[in-house]
Amino acid sequence: MSRRLGNAALLGLALGALVVRVDQASERSIHQLDASWTDDNGQRMTLADLYGVVQVVPFFYTSCESACPLTVKALQAVARDASSANQAHTRFLLITVDPVRDTPAALRQYRHKMHIGQDWKLLRGAATDVRKLAALLGFNYEQIDSGEFVHSNLVTVLNPHGEVVYQQNAVAGDRAALADAIDKARAVEPQ
Repeated sequence: MSRRLGNAALLGLALGALVVRVDQASERSIHQLDASWTDDNGQRMTLADLYGVVQVVPFFYTSCESACPLTVKALQAVARDASSANQAHTRFLLITVDPVRDTPAALRQYRHKMHIGQDWKLLRGAATDVRKLAALLGFNYEQIDSGEFVHSNLVTVLNPHGEVVYQQNAVAGDRAALADAIDKARAVEPQ
């Protein structure tokens, strides 16, 4: 199932959580989120650093034994099937909902375990920033008493401006639709 988010829904979810970067981001862009993120190599970045490239964004956590690994494997298949031109202009951005346990070392271990290429980004941020981004993208999650997470299985495609252009639940069901959305998102030129 896919859905498109309207301007009002995105702005309503992000009210108070965004700082506008007028030079790069529209009012609907995740690039406006003023937060610092750390990748699995310990490198710090902001979402604005991702400007100009199509992003495919699933949320995950490394100790998940069900939906998260299936989503990663399905996205790896989408990436393998993409043309080399699409691969060069598309980044897969995995964001953990468990920044307490998913340290840069845990993210590196997950990259190795899942055979994730170096062209993919695995990011962690402050719990409040993860929550803000998840709300902005319509991803729901909650940590339960066992320490595990109950979460939606949403994958979001962002155009080069960081704007939502497509969302899909459960990648495995319709990889062709996801690949088509990535192709269409590439057609948006960065300004």
